[in-house]
Amino acid sequence: MKKMPVEADVPELLVKMGSKCTANQLTKAVGDLALMAFCYLLRVGGYTVKRTHNCTKQTKQFKLEDVQFFVKTQGRIRRLARNVLDAQIMAATSATLKLDNSKNGWKGVCVHQEANGEEQNCGVRAIG
Repeated sequence: MKKMPVEADVPELLVKMGSKCTANQLTKAVGDLALMAFCYLLRVGGYTVKRTHNCTKQTKQFKLEDVQFFVKTQGRIRRLARNVLDAQIMAATSATLKLDNSKNGWKGVCVHQEANGEEQNCGVRAIG
């Protein structure tokens, strides 16, 4: 069976399902993770934990400290502090993920995305 690539409609549908008022926290998280993975070209091992009999080998591609948000004001990009309010994070104009173990084999690769201005289907807001 031939595997086809995932197109934007798949994560957008998952985000839509998570945004319904009847959605639980898990459904919301799945939507955000799917959109984040799509926008930042992550493989499933990038944001999941591998379950094995020996839990010493877990795949954790990025951690909270690997996420950085930015805001653009007067044509200049400024990094947001880690202790800013949630509203400031959700208003960020871009975000960067630092990947310690990327698919191309380079350590410490940063993937940067600009916010697209959409309320729901925005990779930067999904990370926020």
